[in-house]
Amino acid sequence: MNGYLPTEQDLHAYADGQLDAALRGAVEQHLATHPEAARHVEMLKSEAQRLRAALEHVPASPAPARLDPFRIRRELKARSRRHWGIAASLVLTLSLGALGGWQWRDMDMRKTYLPMADATQAYRMFASDEQASMVDVRDDNPGRLQHWLDRHFVQAAPLPDFSAYGFRPVGGRLMASDKGPAAMVVYQNGQGQAIVYYLRPPGELFNFGSGNRREGQLLTQYWRQGRYFYAVVSPDSPETLPLQRAVEPGGPLS
Repeated sequence: MNGYLPTEQDLHAYADGQLDAALRGAVEQHLATHPEAARHVEMLKSEAQRLRAALEHVPASPAPARLDPFRIRRELKARSRRHWGIAASLVLTLSLGALGGWQWRDMDMRKTYLPMADATQAYRMFASDEQASMVDVRDDNPGRLQHWLDRHFVQAAPLPDFSAYGFRPVGGRLMASDKGPAAMVVYQNGQGQAIVYYLRPPGELFNFGSGNRREGQLLTQYWRQGRYFYAVVSPDSPETLPLQRAVEPGGPLS
């Protein structure tokens, strides 16, 4: 593999330990002579560890492992295997044995599940003031960001235009959900304040309608449109209040 140049997906797979011996060796040769790529791989490993550690503390999360970034990367390599996602959530119920136990656990998880908790956590991890630059794709062009979303999602809704409220896109990042790839697009205003637009496929267990919920200083507004669930996560501030009202049902962006 002389002259081999690994793709971004190859680097993600290498960081996850998912490459065969031949391709792994080729990537290692490339990293040995490309310090910037080597630092990027170390960052991928570090971010995966941080994300897993942070998701262990998501309130009422039934199974934080379902948001493991390793899974999203595996999904991008083999999209046909998306049907296993719910099994990780249901394995906790096996000790109950009987059908009645399954149903009870199912109902209990529905009552305690926080809709779009992964969107809220994504904001905290990658869009807070000190982390706002942590995006995979850095681009302020809405058309190119839409094309990036369309490469990973079938019939995704058009990227919302928040420019009337002072917020413009700065980049995007692939995330994970219980049913495969999710994504976030970060918007910022002139003061550097960030909001997040988030989309993910629906799960078989955790389906919900439109709504919103507050968690600390963050407001998560969510809804379903077509194939996916969507959310806008924004901090409570005078600058974000007009946008939050616009996203509400009946608002100009709803």
